[in-house]
Amino acid sequence: MLGFAFRRAFTVGGASMMAAALMAACASGSSDGSTTSTSTGTSGTSTEIVRFDKEIQQQLIDVGCYTGSIDGEVGPETDGAIVAFQMADDLETDGEIGPKTAARLTKAVAAGEVVCIAGGENATPTGTCTAQALTMALDGAVITTYICSDGYAAGSDVIGGGAADAAFLLERENGAWVSIAADVCGAAGAGVPPAILEAGCVS
Repeated sequence: MLGFAFRRAFTVGGASMMAAALMAACASGSSDGSTTSTSTGTSGTSTEIVRFDKEIQQQLIDVGCYTGSIDGEVGPETDGAIVAFQMADDLETDGEIGPKTAARLTKAVAAGEVVCIAGGENATPTGTCTAQALTMALDGAVITTYICSDGYAAGSDVIGGGAADAAFLLERENGAWVSIAADVCGAAGAGVPPAILEAGCVS
């Protein structure tokens, strides 16, 4: 967690903030050989880190990846939410708020994107190949079969009060499943995996 705090401190206040955090985390030896903690100048640093962590928790709530408290304490639920967000956006899943994750999270919040289903450590990225994620993209339709391949998903879902099945085709865009704009069952199907076309196109 120490490395996480350092990266977060760097993101908030630059190198000087990181240096202050380093001073707070390191111990100095005394003349009698014992070790004492160095706490000079750490109160401002701790306050900034807690404030930053609260902002991150709020952003993770805004994108649907976190449902916990905004308390500035990064525990397993917050870490799980960060990982879920990173998975949804094809970022390195290290559970840390580095420059890339911070920038992408800020952009997602500004755009009003919801990239996770549920929240916290049990969050499911909306772009993962799960029935839950695909159901969200299909406005809650009941999926009966599905496959995913190379950024595409296809299968069938129940329509008309359960009276009939309909084929669906989705593509992964910005970390989420969306309807395919082009008619991939026709001339625009080049580059779409054959298994996707077979499952999602009806003759």
